[in-house]
Amino acid sequence: MALNTRQSELIEAMRFPLIVLVLFEHSVGADLAPMRWSLDGPNIFHFTTELISRHFCSIAICWFFVLSGFLFFRNLREEEAGRDWFVDKWKRRARTLLVPFLFWNLFYVLAILLVTWLFRTLGVAASTDMMDSVARGPLFWFVTGPVDYPLWYLRDLIAVTLLAPLFYLACRKAPRVSLLLLTALYIASFFVKGTLLLAIPFFGIGAWMGIHHTDIPGICRKVRYPAAILTVVLAVLATCMYGHASHQLFRLLFFPMGMITFLNVCNRLIRRPRTKDLLLRLSETVFFIYAAHEIYILGWVKGLFLRLCGAQLPARWLTYFAVPVVVLLICLVLFCLLKKLTPRTLAFACGGRIQNKKA
Repeated sequence: MALNTRQSELIEAMRFPLIVLVLFEHSVGADLAPMRWSLDGPNIFHFTTELISRHFCSIAICWFFVLSGFLFFRNLREEEAGRDWFVDKWKRRARTLLVPFLFWNLFYVLAILLVTWLFRTLGVAASTDMMDSVARGPLFWFVTGPVDYPLWYLRDLIAVTLLAPLFYLACRKAPRVSLLLLTALYIASFFVKGTLLLAIPFFGIGAWMGIHHTDIPGICRKVRYPAAILTVVLAVLATCMYGHASHQLFRLLFFPMGMITFLNVCNRLIRRPRTKDLLLRLSETVFFIYAAHEIYILGWVKGLFLRLCGAQLPARWLTYFAVPVVVLLICLVLFCLLKKLTPRTLAFACGGRIQNKKA
């Protein structure tokens, strides 16, 4: 199989496992408490969930940025690079990035207004947090929030896409210097707050590999064994050392190792034709799951499990692993229904990322 075809299939197949990681990452609370040196049940649960969701799963957004940068420049030949090429790319990205970004944030605002009105009409107590988000206005909805919070990735991706000519010039004219600069920005992103500082180095690395037509699976395969060992060791150390000065250092080292290992696992999975076909079919659902899962679905599923199962330790184990699966299934069912009932609207909302075949 040709390199481009094999690499394209791998990239497409990676997308669904990556969104599953996102669901597990978002299923835990926002606060990360330091680890206690204890083998009691609650601490083992705390360690396990933080290890999986805060570390193993956190590579997902990094890979999405890398793949976006890679795909932006993958087919660019040096003689084609110019204003017209970038303008054409930006027009396409307006459809695939900007339109869905505006659509889903506005949809969430309308959903909050509708649900709040419905609850008040029925005399049911409704959380004021959602309405507070709406009241903060369009600047929060689209920029400082955004109101559909997972879409911060899309917001930052739009920003770095506008900087694409700078990435091209740096990576093409000064490949070694640009790699050093991207590495420096990557290190800085762990010590300076701001999601855009995370987007720039990962999108940039992807852009660098796309511009230079890098065989990503080939590079990752060469270091698969040391990368796998370091992934486990560094993730455990980073989890244990939260609250200590060395925590960010271990996370900084973990991300590239974890990303390499994840790609190698996916590369191995798609050697099985049935698995590859399944992942390729599911890839069209990824954007919908990403945009829709936090629009009441995740919160309500977590609340339902808490009411039904309680907060005892066995119930917490069940809830942790079950909630992302249930959310995933709900999103898949909704996607299939919408694809049958309103395929054009679904395609518009997902930026055209819908296959032409009928569901």
